[in-house]
Amino acid sequence: MKPEKREKRDAAAIRSKANSAKTTKKDSENNPKQTTRDQPAGVLGSKMDRRGFMKTATAATAVVGASAVALTSIKPLELYTSTSSTSSNQQTATVDPFAAQTVTLIVNGASYAVSVEPRDMLGNVLREDLGLIGTKRPCNRGECGGCAVLIDGVVHYSDNYPAIRLGNGQQILTVEAGVGAKNPDPVISALQQAWVTEDAGQCAYCAPGMIMSAAGLLKANANPTVAQIKAALSGNICRCGAYIAIIAAVQAAATSLQGTG
Repeated sequence: MKPEKREKRDAAAIRSKANSAKTTKKDSENNPKQTTRDQPAGVLGSKMDRRGFMKTATAATAVVGASAVALTSIKPLELYTSTSSTSSNQQTATVDPFAAQTVTLIVNGASYAVSVEPRDMLGNVLREDLGLIGTKRPCNRGECGGCAVLIDGVVHYSDNYPAIRLGNGQQILTVEAGVGAKNPDPVISALQQAWVTEDAGQCAYCAPGMIMSAAGLLKANANPTVAQIKAALSGNICRCGAYIAIIAAVQAAATSLQGTG
C-alpha cells in the first residue's frame, strides 16, 4: 500500500473514533437517567437503582428496629415463679434467686441467723458477719488452705464455699472452737497445744488452716502415719517452711489424744 493511501486510511479511522465519542457523550447528556441494567455494579457486585436502594434500606431499618424491641423486652433477671395451690384459691409468688436470704448457721455449737446473698462465701460471713477472724483468707481462691474449716467433720475451704448452702443444720467448726471456747473441741484444743509445744508456727499465719486440716485428719484417723499427715496437709501452704515442726505437732497431738482417750 502506498504511503499516501495509508495516511488517508489512518486519518479516516481517527475521524470515525472522534465522531463516535461525540455521539456517546451527547446521548449521555440527553439521557442522564440510566436503567438498572446500564448502571455499574455496586460495592458488593450487585446492580441497584436509587428506588431499589431505598426499598432495601427501609426493610433493613425495620428489621433492626424489631430486633431492638425484642432485646429491650428481655429482662436481665427473669424471676423464678413458684405456684402454690390451696383449697380456696391459687397463689403465685415470685422469688429472686439472687436476693439475700436469711439462713441459720451453726458455728462452733452456736446458732446464728445471717442474711446472705448467693455470692457470699462462708469465709467472708465468718469474718465479717460473725466476727470469727481466726479463719484466714490468704489467697481467697482455695489454693493455700489458710481458710480451712470443718463442715460436718470434713475439711472445706471457706473462701469458695457459698454460705447459702449451709442453712440445713450443718455443723461448722472453726479454729475458735479450741482452747478458750465455751465447749472446746478436744481435737482442735490438742492441736493448738501441740503447735505451741513443738514450735510449729513461725509467723503462724497459716496455723488456723493447718490446724483445721489436721483436725479433720485426726477425727477420721486417730493414729496417722507421716505419709498420711503429709497427704492431709498437702493442700495447705506454709511460706515459712515449718513443715517438719508441723508434722511433729500433729504427731504429738495424736499421742496426747490417745493418752486422754
